Parts: sequence; structure tokens; C-alpha cells
Amino acid sequence: MSTALRPDPVRIGPADAPSRCRDTGPALPAVAWTPVLLVVAAKLAINLAMAGRYGWHRDELYYADTASHLAWGYVDFPSLTPLLAALARSVGGESLVVLRSVASLAGAAVIVVTAVLARDLGGGRRAQVMAAIAITPLVVGSNAMFQTVSFDQLGWALVIWAAARLLLCAPVRRDLLWPWAAVGAAAALAWSNKYTVGVLLGALAVAWLVCVPGRATLRGRGPLIAAALVAVVCAPNLWWQARHGWPSVDFFAGRNSAVRDEYPPVRFALELVVLAGPLAVPLALLGLRRLVTDVATRPLGIGLAVVAPLWLVLGGKSYYAAPLLVGAFAAGAVAWEARLARSQRGRRTWLWPATIAGTALAALPIIGPALPTATMVDLGLHEVRDDYAEELGWPELAATVDEEWAALDPTLRTRTVVIASNYGEAGALTRFGSHEEKEMVVVSGHLTHRLWPLPDEAGQADHALLVGYQRASLADLCAAQPVRVATITNRWGVENEEAGRGVWRCDLEATVAELRPRLAHDG
Repeated sequence: MSTALRPDPVRIGPADAPSRCRDTGPALPAVAWTPVLLVVAAKLAINLAMAGRYGWHRDELYYADTASHLAWGYVDFPSLTPLLAALARSVGGESLVVLRSVASLAGAAVIVVTAVLARDLGGGRRAQVMAAIAITPLVVGSNAMFQTVSFDQLGWALVIWAAARLLLCAPVRRDLLWPWAAVGAAAALAWSNKYTVGVLLGALAVAWLVCVPGRATLRGRGPLIAAALVAVVCAPNLWWQARHGWPSVDFFAGRNSAVRDEYPPVRFALELVVLAGPLAVPLALLGLRRLVTDVATRPLGIGLAVVAPLWLVLGGKSYYAAPLLVGAFAAGAVAWEARLARSQRGRRTWLWPATIAGTALAALPIIGPALPTATMVDLGLHEVRDDYAEELGWPELAATVDEEWAALDPTLRTRTVVIASNYGEAGALTRFGSHEEKEMVVVSGHLTHRLWPLPDEAGQADHALLVGYQRASLADLCAAQPVRVATITNRWGVENEEAGRGVWRCDLEATVAELRPRLAHDG
């Protein structure tokens, strides 16, 4: 075939520079599997040792409930995390340790992807290990709970890695179908877990268009194949959204302004620094600089650099932007290794990564539930990381409601349901309550709970125990003045979202089925 048909390559260095595309020559060093996997093993050991503390988080209770209602979509996220929760249940039953272990495995994969990306960017053994160490504190903290966040980080990591591979192969490969297919598959997987990857994809798309190396990859069928993969994988979720009136659009539109107020620029920036690790921030900045100044990877560098400002403008939380650190740390580790080689300071090779690791270990009680519950409460760590506070008190809440249910006249129970004000309460009553033996039905209007079908007997109920509501919000539900029959507490005396809320009894204005639209809320 005539070489005239071959697109002009985008030069990434001297003409005799070795290729950084893995398929075209022996340029890249081998993956340093032994030290990288040692980092992974240490991370898994830490997370597994903490997996049973302190208890179920309110979000974990929600995801466990979604695992019992598998669908193509939910109000606040797509379908992947509930599917993984269902798989964890099939393996370990109701074990919290097994559930959190799934998240921990996702974090282990993030470490490997970060190290391999450092290798693909030209990094040797030191760079790969540095990248693995730098990203580990972030995933250890995220994997302390089973949430969409852990799988979001893996999805972003795969997108960043696939995008880097595409750019690095473009100058030396004419056929980019497989690199583009990898980008499409990674984007589809990430989108199936959390919509926040849309900000990354949008930033990368713009950067691809404004940079010559990015535009050079757009020839041929590759982009169409990537788009087709995303469309096919995401179509069922979009169909679910359309069939239910696009609830996720309404959810995020109504939420972003409140999040923007909650996360002003200073708080957003400070929390992102904490998530990265203060001692690792210079490495991330070094990496972004390297990506932008290298012509071959400039689109990726620009795309990653604008992700955090975009989230700040759109109204996102700081951890939404944190997965960009996968690319920043990988590139930063390569630049750090190159500086070491130029300065020939061999004796100081491991000073920086050792300091990052040591600082993370010192901060472990905040990064993850390393301390016993009583010690954590005594030190007030639940005020530093409020996730800890939201893991306490759920069995006590369920026991309180069980007592009030048992106190009902048996004939009244047949027309009574328990209405939970939020998904945490609903999940706790489902998991810890004795509703099965006492024929207690729990309903909620919070987020996706409002879309799940009601049992016939619950729909016809006209009396309720209402959990977690404020008195003022009951005026629209109760036919007469509600009676406060209990107050929610926890044995640790921790002020969390549930502490001090009431348990109420009242006759309803109508049946639960008729009142259900009034129960619906996203707050």
C-alpha cells in the first residue's frame, strides 16, 4: 500500500526516539510487577483489616437495598454498583466485609492501572512504584466503604489509561481501531457506574479537538466504534431514564446549586489537596505539567487540568474530581524519575515515596476505620470524617422501631406501615429490623425507593409509624396531630444525621398508595 495514504505522524521527540506505543517496538520497560503487587498487597491487607468496622454506612444500606431491586437505572446512579452489590450478596450473604472487599478489589485495580500508565508514559521501575504508592492513600480511603466512588475511580483510571494509549500510538500506528475500542469500552464501563465521568469525557473531547495530536487520532472509523460501544452499553439505562421521566436529570439539576453552596472554592481546593495527600500534590502538579508540555500527551494533560475547575463551576464535590490523580501521579512519577536520573541522587531515590507512604500511615485513622469504635469516638474522629458518624446507630434505630411496632394493637398492625424518611433508615429497618416475623412493611419515598412497587397490603394501609420526620413535615400526611412515640439515639452518643429525630404515629389522610407522591423527595 502506498505510504502516501499514511497520515503524517505527530512527532513526540527526536526521530530516533523509541516508541512509547507498546505494539511497535521494545521501547518500554517491563512492568515492575513484583514491587507494584507488593503495594497492592499492602493496600488490600489494610482495607481487609478494617472492613468490619464501624458498621454499615447509610449509603451502603441503600446500595444493599438496590441489590434487591435490580434495574437498568436508579434516580442517582446507573446500574453497575447495585449489580456488584448483588454479586457480593450471592457470595457472602449479608456480610459487610465481603461487600467492602469488592470495593477494595476495585481500588487494587486502580493501583495497577496507575503503575502501568506510568510505564506506558516511559517510566521505569522507580516511576511505576512511585505512582502506585502515590495513588494508594486515595483508594484506601475510598474503599473503606462500598460506594459508587470506588468503581468511579476505576472507571476514570481506565478511561485515562486508554486515552493515553491512543495518543501514544497515534504517531506510529495507522490503524487505531483497537485503541479507540479500548477508549469506548472504558467510557461505557465508567458511565454504567456513575454519570460524573461525563465531565471527564467532555473535557477530553474538547481537548482532543483543540490540540493537533488529538485531531490526528480522529481519522478513520475508530471514533465511531468508540461511540457505538458507549451507545450500545448505555442504551438500556437511557431507555430506563426515558420511561421514568428522566429522574436523574431532575436529581442533578436540583442538587448542584446546593452542592455549589456547600463547596465554595476554598473548601473544594483544600479537600482535593487532602484527598491527593499534601506531600503528593507537587507530584500531581509535576505530572500535569509534563502531560501538557509533551506534545503527544497534551490533549490528555489539558483535559485532566480542567476537570477540577469544571466541577467547581458545575457544583460538584471535591472527590468527584479526585480520579484525575491517576493520570497526574503516573506522569508526575515519570518526570520525577527523569529528574533523579539527571541529578544522579541515587541515595535519595525512595525518600519522597517513603515520606508519602509514612504520612498516609500516620493519617490512617482518618483515611480509614483503623481504630476501635470507642477510641474513634473518644478522639472525635467522626467530626473530622463524618462518614464514621453515619456508620453508627442503625441497629439501635431498628430496635426502637421494633419496640413501637410490637406495642401496636394486633388489629391495628394489619393497616399500619412503617414510613422511613430516607434511604438509610429504610435500609436499616430492612437489614436489622424484625419485620419478617412481625409482618412489618417498610416504605420510603426517598430517591429510587419511590419507584419500587408497594406490596398490596402496604398500599391500602391508612395508619403509620413514621421514622425520622420533623413534625412540620407530617402536616401533609397525617389526618390528626401525630404522636411522638420515641426518639432515635445511638449508644455512642454521636451526633449524626439520625440522632434526635423522632418516631411518630398517626392516622394518615389517605392510603399509602394515594399518599405516595407526597412521600417522594430527593433531599
